[in-house]
Amino acid sequence: IELSTSLSFDDDEIETTWFGGGASRSIDDLQVGGLSFLYPIPTYRGSLVFGISIDRIQNYNLAYERAGRDPDLSFFGSLDDDIAPPGEVRDRHDREGKLNLVSGAVGWDVSPRLSLGVALSVLYGSIFDEQTFTTTDTDGIDPDLASSEVYYLLDSDVTGVSGLLGVTYKASPSFRFGGVLGLPRAVELERFEQFRIVDRFDDGSESLELETTIPPNEEITYPWWFGFGVAFGAKGLLVAGDIRYSDWREMKDKVAGTEFFLRPYYKETASVSLGAEYLFPSIPLRVRAGYRYEPVPFNLTYVPLAGELVLTDGRDPAEVDVELDGERDFFSLGAGYLFGAVMTVDLAGEPGGFDRAHLFEPDLYNEKRTSSRLIGTASYRF
Repeated sequence: IELSTSLSFDDDEIETTWFGGGASRSIDDLQVGGLSFLYPIPTYRGSLVFGISIDRIQNYNLAYERAGRDPDLSFFGSLDDDIAPPGEVRDRHDREGKLNLVSGAVGWDVSPRLSLGVALSVLYGSIFDEQTFTTTDTDGIDPDLASSEVYYLLDSDVTGVSGLLGVTYKASPSFRFGGVLGLPRAVELERFEQFRIVDRFDDGSESLELETTIPPNEEITYPWWFGFGVAFGAKGLLVAGDIRYSDWREMKDKVAGTEFFLRPYYKETASVSLGAEYLFPSIPLRVRAGYRYEPVPFNLTYVPLAGELVLTDGRDPAEVDVELDGERDFFSLGAGYLFGAVMTVDLAGEPGGFDRAHLFEPDLYNEKRTSSRLIGTASYRF
């Protein structure tokens, strides 16, 4: 019988330059990462293990800001030339939320070499998202209008279901390989979503130009995925690697009963993880290091000028990629210590990040994201 729990601390920072101006925001987050319980059942042949776990699989927290000065109305032409003054522009984005996974699983050693597993999961969580885009007439060009504000609000509860099928095969005492199939994840959002534009004038008054409430329900189906991994161990050293394939073109989105065709906006991806662990022969201490590569699944370019996803140059959407100066690479270091043959304590750190720039005018907009995660895990065997 084994009981384990984990804590995670995330530190994320986003630095931006936009229209010659700079901004930076960061956010810290300390949360329980997961809790799991394993219970073995003796069988006539092989072994059977039941498990249940609660894990936080997605952290939606975000603190983002970009600010600058638009010199030629290039941005405001996408809104309303009659109401949007030239001058200072500021985009501020705050989001809080998480997605949790409650899973029940069973693993069965069919033979000394072959093991099978299955897991069924329920997802639940929430998202609260606010975004404010403000333009200010700093030069007094408009005789009446002081500023214009675009405001977006999302308050959503998230529920869903998913599952996994897995198999491992022990080819020799030192070598094993396995595969896992992730079933499509069906997620439903019960939401309140609002969009409005407000003009503020020099005399202190304001006018509501537009207010829209978006239909409350949304259903998203994430695609299936397949993973394959191998592991080799000898004399205290364990080396492992895996690859995970997802066809994001199979993603589906339905809002208020209307299904949106998303296939052109996504692409296939293959993420890669590599790791090594060493157990010291004289002390119960393990040290490990790892590398993870996560490609971006989007097939659209984010153009900060328009503040939305757009197609550029009339090209086929499938040929337009998100502009990343550096791919999403993550490195990790960790160590685990065994206390009295019953309790293990692990500590690991994972820094990472990426850079992003405007596709056609890289000097216009640049974004640098850096992240670091510290994870602590404790396991106790009865």
